[in-house]
Amino acid sequence: MSQAESASVKTKLHTFYRSPLFNAIILGLVSFTQPGIWSALAGLGAGGLATPFFVNAANVITFAIMIVLSPIFAIVGNRWSLKWVLVIGTIGYAPYSASLYTNSVYGTQWFMLFGAATCGISAAALWVSEAAIGVGYPEENRKGVYIAIWFGLNKIGTIIASSIELALNLGNDQQGSISSETYLILIALQCLGLPLALLISPVDKLIRSDGTKPAKPERTTFAEGFRRFWRIMKRPEIAALIPIFLTSQWAQTYEGNYLTTYFTVRSRALASFIITLLGLVINILFGWFLDYDRLSRATRARAGWIILVITYTATYIYNLVLEAEYEKTSPVFDIETPGFARAVAVYCIFFVPYNAFAVWGYWILGCFDHKIENLTFSAAVLRSSESLASTISYALGASKSVSLLKNILVASILFWAAIPTTTWSAWQVEEYKEDEVSEDVSGSPQLVHVTVKGSSGV
Repeated sequence: MSQAESASVKTKLHTFYRSPLFNAIILGLVSFTQPGIWSALAGLGAGGLATPFFVNAANVITFAIMIVLSPIFAIVGNRWSLKWVLVIGTIGYAPYSASLYTNSVYGTQWFMLFGAATCGISAAALWVSEAAIGVGYPEENRKGVYIAIWFGLNKIGTIIASSIELALNLGNDQQGSISSETYLILIALQCLGLPLALLISPVDKLIRSDGTKPAKPERTTFAEGFRRFWRIMKRPEIAALIPIFLTSQWAQTYEGNYLTTYFTVRSRALASFIITLLGLVINILFGWFLDYDRLSRATRARAGWIILVITYTATYIYNLVLEAEYEKTSPVFDIETPGFARAVAVYCIFFVPYNAFAVWGYWILGCFDHKIENLTFSAAVLRSSESLASTISYALGASKSVSLLKNILVASILFWAAIPTTTWSAWQVEEYKEDEVSEDVSGSPQLVHVTVKGSSGV
């Protein structure tokens, strides 16, 4: 190979390494090793343990910490580096998984509370930084696809984890805890997150295919950072989304308790595997739809929300009907039990709109602002809202006095109450406007696309 060819190859590799595509892939792999593994365990119900109550109490700690730390990590990411906030986000998940292992094997409870705290700290850092990177790094016309890659790789990782869970627990046709070996393998996978996070490019070194570069966040004081966070949260189109952010995670507590209450270990592992496969397909399809440029962006925003309303409503009604029946009969379903398909179907169907909303929620935030520093704050609004709801819902899920029927009824009512404000917000999305300027790699001005009716900017 000649020197010129060698230089050309190095340039191409460097360009790819700094591209939004490579960063989306790495972000997806980081997401796989951290919340992906967490989701695989959560998908089993009770983190794979026999009963959900203490796990739900530990999750209250996790999400309560996230309420407070999400906006703080948003400020830290803007002031110093989103990359290093992401790195912090890879440290605390493994101790939580380790605490599930020690609880399963030795009955240790204090370590689970410690693991829940470390998980809350890291989750706040990771969720805010990955949201800003995942939405802010891609070119405007590729946001949906790259968000789908990010979520899709998360799901592929969860598929691997769920496959391990299923393989190790296939012979267990009783209720109870999963195999302890399952935790050890998943903890090892989580340890890969830190070196992967180090491969993320800083925002100022990103190389987009269209020549534009996202504006580098301004370094501000913490006081100014909190003022900006408050201004972002008060923007009408963002504030109108807070109710749906509050409700989007609420029903997960019910679904986990449902699985633990009515299913054997191996049927829980199978259900976890199915919802992960389903989530991968939904993430990719919905991401593709949101980037389908034959439809206007406003049409995609509205149609996406209408699809979510219809599917969520059907799912909640189906859940309510079956839960009312099962509360009277208290069945236990194994893979070979009559009625298993019907019982597991309602669990799996819930994750169709759940996964579609995950893509739509980030995508619509990207419609309302293209600046990474603002996206960091809007992601913090999303995550703090979700965490507040999760704190309350897991507290209810930790109480034996709150029935599953009451739990899913509350989740349903909260979702339907959020429909009017979310509908208004979805109708605020407009077409791209060439009214803001960024700089390309060479420093020359390039027009970039922005966004939204009524947006006040920050």
